[in-house]
Amino acid sequence: ALPIYWKAADFCEDNALNVFDLCLMKRELLSQLDSDTDTLVAYFSQTGNTAQIADYIIEVTGADSYEIEAAVPYTSEDIHYQDSNCRANLEQNDRSARPEITASQVDIDSYDVIYLGYPIWWGEEPRIIDTFLESYDFSEKVVIPFCTSGSSDITASEKNIGELVPIGHQLPGKRFSASATLQDVQTWIEGLEIPEMNTEQKLQIEVNGTILTATLADTTAAKELEEQLSTEPVTVTLNEYGGFEKVGKLPWALTKSDERIVTESGDIMLYQGDQMTIFYDSNTWSYTRLGHIDNVTAEELMDIFGNGDMTVTLSLK
Repeated sequence: ALPIYWKAADFCEDNALNVFDLCLMKRELLSQLDSDTDTLVAYFSQTGNTAQIADYIIEVTGADSYEIEAAVPYTSEDIHYQDSNCRANLEQNDRSARPEITASQVDIDSYDVIYLGYPIWWGEEPRIIDTFLESYDFSEKVVIPFCTSGSSDITASEKNIGELVPIGHQLPGKRFSASATLQDVQTWIEGLEIPEMNTEQKLQIEVNGTILTATLADTTAAKELEEQLSTEPVTVTLNEYGGFEKVGKLPWALTKSDERIVTESGDIMLYQGDQMTIFYDSNTWSYTRLGHIDNVTAEELMDIFGNGDMTVTLSLK
């Protein structure tokens, strides 16, 4: 029997201390200290094998959990592989198939590291995993695949995932059998070398119903702008000027470090210390750089801005 002072650590209530108790203890302590985590375990499980591995990962890492569920649930007949016309076979034979996911969504932006789990169907990931991947932006995420199968390895599905959508950093995945233990999963996780992704702050610009994201410049003014927006968003009216820019007065002055600049579409500049200018075409003048709008062409920007004056809301992403 356990001494009385160890009873509180016997989370499994089996009168013994083991690695499962330690993992549960770790998870409990993490939840008490800080409920926030940068890690998510997202998984699809039909028979429960992948769900079990997902639970083990959660126990070891303290990660949040998101189950990928089909809007039309799979039945046992749907995965009866001996029937060439069963749902799973038809989907796996059609690389464009994208089974719909339930309306339940997950805030991917809240996480840096995502463990992605699934069973292997005909040597590959189920097509519903492709649906999930194409539903979110993983370009700045660490994605770690894991799968369950009786014999097929993870190689083909890893390749498919890496080619399907942009991923910030995809680590080599791991196949587990249905008999895999918590210790197996913990050993795998302890051997992972998870890189730290770029967590630089982004400027978010909401204009005419569209949200644009901008990379802040490495200037004192940009850092001051970031500090001002860290407390609350700011709304600014920008006036049309010159057929190449929108310019308006900020509620505060920022430190100038002007230089003569040939602007490009998407550039965000500080003008005269207290005015912000967003360019949708080129101009040459003395400005201080604040940032640049990401992944938008000049034509797209002109279409979003429209003609005349506009109101923008600035915040941090």
